Order: sequence, then structure tokens, then C-alpha cells
Amino acid sequence: MSAQRLLFRPWVLITAASAAVIAVVELVVGGDPTGIVMAWTGALAGAVLLPVVTQLGLLAGSVLFGLQVRHVVLGAMREIGSIKLGEVTFTFRALPVTLRSQIGPWRSPVILRCWLAGLLSALAGFSLVTGSWLLVSDGFSRGFALAVSGFMLYKLRPQRVPLATSTGWLLFSLPRMPEPERSDFRAAPLAARAYAALRRGDIDDAAGYADEMSERYPGLNATMSCQVAVQEARGQYAPGVLTLLKHLSENDVPPRKMPYLLVGIAGLGFKAIEAGQLPADTLLPTARKALQDAVSLGYPEFELNGTNGLLALIEGDTEAAVRLAEAGAEYNHSPLSRADDFVTLARAHMARRDNPTARTALARAEELAPWSPRVTETRQRLSVH
Repeated sequence: MSAQRLLFRPWVLITAASAAVIAVVELVVGGDPTGIVMAWTGALAGAVLLPVVTQLGLLAGSVLFGLQVRHVVLGAMREIGSIKLGEVTFTFRALPVTLRSQIGPWRSPVILRCWLAGLLSALAGFSLVTGSWLLVSDGFSRGFALAVSGFMLYKLRPQRVPLATSTGWLLFSLPRMPEPERSDFRAAPLAARAYAALRRGDIDDAAGYADEMSERYPGLNATMSCQVAVQEARGQYAPGVLTLLKHLSENDVPPRKMPYLLVGIAGLGFKAIEAGQLPADTLLPTARKALQDAVSLGYPEFELNGTNGLLALIEGDTEAAVRLAEAGAEYNHSPLSRADDFVTLARAHMARRDNPTARTALARAEELAPWSPRVTETRQRLSVH
């Protein structure tokens, strides 16, 4: 990411503006320039705590109102461990300053349940804001109160971008969501069951849910995505790519869905090339362009390390493939995506004639998705070496 793009990201602009406002307030109210540092320290604490509190509110709302919580990530940077409690995976990372979660619809009425969870998230945030102002007594607490207030207002901005949905979007945009996105949302419980079956390796069960979606919700993005996910799980990468390209050419894809669609075209395209199902000379430029366009439309680039690692492997750059696949496996939250990254890592080590290290990487992939076509094929290739 270029320095110019980084400087104009919303959270950077909000942070800079907040720091300036806090400094001015502290000079006017506190009258002591040295208090600015304490106010900034309080603001930093508030900037960390407010998103955590709203996320805790969303998690509580998800449990109370019947949404599915799949994954909770505590912290940032390097993973230090994970545990699974029931159907929920908890991942712990080295820097305990963030809280993220993967939450989705599980049963109807979908929109009402999501709205109620968003309302509880907002109430949790407002409780923190109110309490912080009631306890203002010095520079630290003033900075804290100003920061949580500013970030709460930002949270209320209706925004839905790849891999992130704001509290404001759940509260204000979700109830007014037009068709066909509204039907897409209603189809989400069936889609969630299909993806849960895929994570278990029950491909036939997932295919059943995808067929049911085709009957009840034909032509929707959610339906097409489930069909492609089943094709991918069966190793049918070329049909999956063609399905995505056909959907892109025949439908008006919503802006938020476009980056996901492009990432799908890129990832499945690279797998189709790797498996020899489609020719590289015709598909590789298309898949590479789709990956670049997805990033330009807002898909987080660091989430694509594994996909870029597979591209590097196809192009023969095994050193970059190892580095990118390791990063993807380290920071990816999806077990199926992590398994793919470990397979790419194993194959990159095989290309470097380091089969012992390749077997270590493959063992990690087998722990996550032993049924995956890329896992089974790599296992077969390693067994004859």
C-alpha cells in the first residue's frame, strides 16, 4: 500500500483530527501544555477500548438473538494459540488490543435478528461514552472521553466494505436494504449451513443446501457463491471459474459483492491453472487482473497473501511463494483458506526439493481439511518421493 493511500484512509484521518482536537481542548480546559501527552494517552486507550466494547455488544446480541458466531479473534499480529468451544473457534494473538469476530445469520427472521444485535452493539458503545464523560476529572479522562465519542460517531456511519460492517449499517441501512440484496440476506441461513458442512468436509450435505438455494433463491449472489464453493470442494476449479465469469457478465453485481467475486475468480483461476484444468496463457492475465481490481475496490491486501503465494508458485517464484503462503497461513482465520495456504507452502517447498519441510506444512493442512482435493493430491505426490 502506498504512503499516500495510507494517509487518506478514514481511520488515519480520524486519528489525526482527534489528536488535534484533543490538544486544543486540553490547552483551553486544562491550561497546561504538558497535559496534552496524558490526554493523548487517554485518547489512545479510548480508541482501543471503544471498538472492543461495541464488538462485545455485537457478540452478546448475536448469542441473545440467534445469530451464528463462528470465530472470535482476540488481539492482533502473530497467532499464539486457539481453542474451540462448541462450534466457535477462539484465536489468541500476540498484541491484545483488538477484538474481531465472524458472525452470520443462522435462522429467520434474519434482518430483525441482525438489527437487534446491532442495536445492542450501539447501546454498549453509548454506555461507554456516557460513563467516560461522567468520570472526566483530568487530561487522561478528557482525552479518553473525546476519543470514544469520536470513534462512536464513526461507528454509527453506515458502511459495509469487504470483511467489515459498521454498527450504523446494521441500524440504519439494513432495514432499508433493497432487492435483490434483501433476498440475498434472507438466503444467508441456508448458505451458512452449506459452508458449515464444507468446513466439516461433508460435501454432499453442502451440495444439498446449494441445490435447495437454487430452488428457493435462483440467480442470487449467495446461491451462486454456494454452488461455486461446492465445485471448489470437489476440485472442479474450471467449472467454478466459468460460473463466476458468467455471473459477472450476466448480472449487475452490487459494489460490495464485486471484490469478493473478483477474489473468487483469481483464487479459482490460479487453482485451475495449477491443476491443469485451464490453460495458463489465457486465464492467468484475467485472474491476475481480477486480483488487482479486488484490492483497488477495497479488499484488504494482507488478506490475499495466500492467493498471491499461489500466483508466485505458478510463476515459479518459490521464495515469494513460501513467504506469502506462510503469512497467509499465519493470519488467515478461515480453516479452509488456511489449509489451502499450507498446501501452497508444501508445494513451494517441494519445488525447492525440501520434502521434509513440505511434509510438515502438509500435516498442518491435513489437520484443517484432510478431505480437500489439493490436500489429497499433495499427499499422493509426496508419498511417491
